[in-house]
Amino acid sequence: MIQNEDLLHYIWKFRLYQVTDLKSTSGDSLEVIRAGHHNYHAGPDFSNAKIRIGDTIWAGNVEIHSRSSDWYRHQHQLDMAYDNVILHVVANHDQSIFRTDGTEITVLEIDKLIPQAISKNYEELMAGLNWIPCEKKIKFVDENYINICLSRVLLERLEEKSELLEKLLIEVKGNWDEAFYITLARNFGFKINSLPFEMLARSIPQSLLARYKDRPLQIEALIFGQAGFLDHKLNDTYPQLLRNEYRFLQIKHDLRPLDKYLWKFMRLRPHNFPSIRLAQFAALIIRSNHLFSELIHERDIKLIVHRFNNLKMNEYWNTHYRFDQESAFFKLTLGKEAINNILINTVAVFLFTFGLKTGSEIHQERAFMLLESLKTEHNSTIKRFHEIGVNSINAAISQALIQLKKSYCDQKKCLSCGIGVKLMSK
Repeated sequence: MIQNEDLLHYIWKFRLYQVTDLKSTSGDSLEVIRAGHHNYHAGPDFSNAKIRIGDTIWAGNVEIHSRSSDWYRHQHQLDMAYDNVILHVVANHDQSIFRTDGTEITVLEIDKLIPQAISKNYEELMAGLNWIPCEKKIKFVDENYINICLSRVLLERLEEKSELLEKLLIEVKGNWDEAFYITLARNFGFKINSLPFEMLARSIPQSLLARYKDRPLQIEALIFGQAGFLDHKLNDTYPQLLRNEYRFLQIKHDLRPLDKYLWKFMRLRPHNFPSIRLAQFAALIIRSNHLFSELIHERDIKLIVHRFNNLKMNEYWNTHYRFDQESAFFKLTLGKEAINNILINTVAVFLFTFGLKTGSEIHQERAFMLLESLKTEHNSTIKRFHEIGVNSINAAISQALIQLKKSYCDQKKCLSCGIGVKLMSK
């Protein structure tokens, strides 16, 4: 007997049972004209169903349980919302069920009407201890079908990120540029320093930086000063200039810097030191203030990407990773992997959300085009998918695979996954 109600919902929804010559437990003939709409909220499982029982056509709700007695176990007899149930679909009929007015509910016992292959496939997916439930089977699914499923999952991922972004937009009173600036700064922290970068952006409004758009030294002084990197004695000429400039700007604009201890250097390669990321962030601000306003009007995807290439940092950083600590010459710039990270997690999300909020399909499509133009991400999840036969050729696919793993595979939601549904019917 099938005991998993999610599986029973799936079987009912897609009519994966013997649909001819149906009879209720009381012997009445049954015909499912319309299975109904799956309800994921409170109330009966399927609404607006149409069922022929005997010679009468009924319209209403369908409730599904493993056992008939689950109706009372779930206390539906106390809820008038279930009085409109016209059919009770169960794997095992072990008790008659009545509405609050005393009338009996028609029951369809479905367990013996379900092909054994469906139950077997589901049990194999759920019982496995593999990296993902379908690890040994996914390679047999057509690649084009997988890509169609991944397109839907990518849309879901962008919609989830948009919901988070909407909270920030409310906080900044709908200012897209300010929200983009804060998110962009957070992204420059690359997880380990994302929080201090966000705190930094919130401590220096973009409007303040815009006042010094033609004076690179002042912008660099504001960023490093607010980050807490100029609060001690410095020996080199460049950081001394920054410190002197920041002291003046700090008093003028009544600024309070962050504590330097917030920034993490441990276990980071020098190229990823927060001092280097701050210099790169300053270079981007110097090149383009109110960047999002420029990006939403840019039609050429290549030009969107180009805005982050070859950022011109102060020459001091060619021979330093930290203030007053000289290193071998190395002309640093924002690497391709870092640029891709920013384009994927900030630019594409903002373009999609802007399109969603304003009804602009052009901007939504531009977000997808941007992701499709970028190289696939390289991480343990994408590598593992490659090993089991699922290849990622661009960032759109790698983002979808990350979402698939997190929201479906890890939670074993195979019945909600297009790939899982395909494998269930094999």
